[in-house]
Order: sequence, then C-alpha cells, then structure tokens
Amino acid sequence: MTSQNDVNISVVPKPAIQTSQRGILIALGAFFIWGGFPLYFKQLADYDAIEIIGHRIIWTFVCLLVVMIAAKRWQWLDVLKRHPRWIALTFISGLIIATNWLTYVWAVNHDHILEASLGYFIGPLVGVALSMLLFKERLRPLQWVAIGFAVVSVIIQVVMLGSLPWISLILAISFSTYGTIQRQTPLTAIDAMFVETAMLVPICIWWFWQAGVASSQLSFWFTSNIWLLMLAGPITLVPLLLFNSSTKLVAYSILSFMNYLTPTFIFFLAVFYYHEPFDSHRLIVFGLIWFGLLLFSIDLWQHRPKKRAKLLEATS
Repeated sequence: MTSQNDVNISVVPKPAIQTSQRGILIALGAFFIWGGFPLYFKQLADYDAIEIIGHRIIWTFVCLLVVMIAAKRWQWLDVLKRHPRWIALTFISGLIIATNWLTYVWAVNHDHILEASLGYFIGPLVGVALSMLLFKERLRPLQWVAIGFAVVSVIIQVVMLGSLPWISLILAISFSTYGTIQRQTPLTAIDAMFVETAMLVPICIWWFWQAGVASSQLSFWFTSNIWLLMLAGPITLVPLLLFNSSTKLVAYSILSFMNYLTPTFIFFLAVFYYHEPFDSHRLIVFGLIWFGLLLFSIDLWQHRPKKRAKLLEATS
C-alpha cells in the first residue's frame, strides 16, 4: 500500500524542455537533410541498391568510430555487459533499419519517391498501433480514428490502383518497429547505431565479394567514384547528431509535429521536382492519411506533457 505522499511523488512530471530558437533551427537542419535524401541517392542510380546500402553502413560505421574515439564513448560496452541479450536485439534492429534504408533507396532510384513519402506519413500511426499491440497501451478515441483513416487509405489504394502499397508499408512498419526497439534499448541512439553498423559491416563486405559488384574490386576503392558513396556516412550521421541535439532544446510536442516535415519535403520533391504522377486516386489516398494525421496531431497536442502537468497540478 502506498501513502498519499508516495502517490504525489510518483506523478510529479519532469520539468518541461524550454524550446529555443537555436533548437528549432537545429531540428530544421536535421529534417531538411532527411527530406533531401532523394537528391543524393538519385546521384547513385547507376549502383545496385544493396551496394549503396552496403556503403552507407560501412561509412556510417567509420564516421561513428571517429566520433566514438574523439568523444571516448565506450560506456556502451558496460551497458551490453550488464544486458547481454541486447547484443542480439541490437543486431536485429540493425537488420530492420538496413531493410528500411534498402527499401527507401530502391524506391528513390526506381521512381517511387511518392510511395516512400506515403510510408513516412503512415509511420507515426503504425507506431501507435504497435504500442497498442506490444505494450498494451490504450489508444484514445482520436488515435483510433486516425489509424482507421490509414487503413481505409490502404484499402482504397488496393481497390483504385490495383496494387498493395508495399513500399509504403515496408517503410512504415520497419521504421516503426525500429523505433519501438529503440524505446526499450538501454543504449543511446548514437551508441545503438554504432553497434548496429559494426555488426553489419562484415556482412556488407562479404556481400560485395559474393555479388561481384564494382565494390568487390580492390581498385574501385581507390578511384574517384568512391567519394560519392563515402558521402553516405556523414549524410547519415549529421542529421542524427542534429536531431539528438535538438531533443534537448525543443519540446517533445513541437518535435513531434516537426517530424512531418521530412515526408512533406520528400512529397514535394516527388511531385514538383521529379514529376511523379499524382492523380485524383493518389490525392484521395494522401488526403485520408493527412486527415488522419491531423486528428492524430490534435490528440497529441491535447495530451502534450505541459498540459498534463497542469492537470496534475490542478488535481493534486
């Protein structure tokens, strides 16, 4: 049995993060870079998508290794010693994010950027559904309605366009599943990605050798062509570092809304720069998703931490 004091202590909210202009600019930098990924990956269209992802993993690992050595970040070793099961789980999460990256790059280089955009719009709703299934979290009415609109949009695409939006679904499910694992891991985002890429690097090198692609030739690694592929490392790491920094300077509720900037940028690139077809059927599909996200955002705003803190103060 707990006393009234114990109850009061347990519900005292953590101090809300005060959003700063600098934090907003840093977050915008991360979302702009993520949103501009198609511009970069389109430059690599001559390479196989798996080869591109192999280089992305290798050079991300190299960049992270530099960060780890410079910052002397080795605490993750002690964490994994205390939680050895997370070695296997981190490897699984690495495979999941690699699948997400591979699907995204394939979509970009096969002119399916619009479907990739849809996948990242659906992602937050899939994440809520996963929380309900895996963590038994109770969904609020608006969340149920938002997920309903997402389901209807998929059904309409199957009926009207005659195909399942598999690119969108793979991106949404893989990214949401990865995020779900990250919610539970004792590792920080930077440390987790370092361990993930470290375990995947040998697989990538093995695949290069087996597949006989350009990267299997030692001479290729000493040509000018390698520089564009090497850029995948810093392009992956920089927005992650920016986003991690912004989480300490921007309120979570604001960051949650800003997350929609990335698929919005991708959408605009697909429609207005790469001129992918956007007919009335696709407008209906996206319209349903956008309306669902609007309801989801309203619910998120109504239950933002700052408002919950005020309600707790009023009832204490």
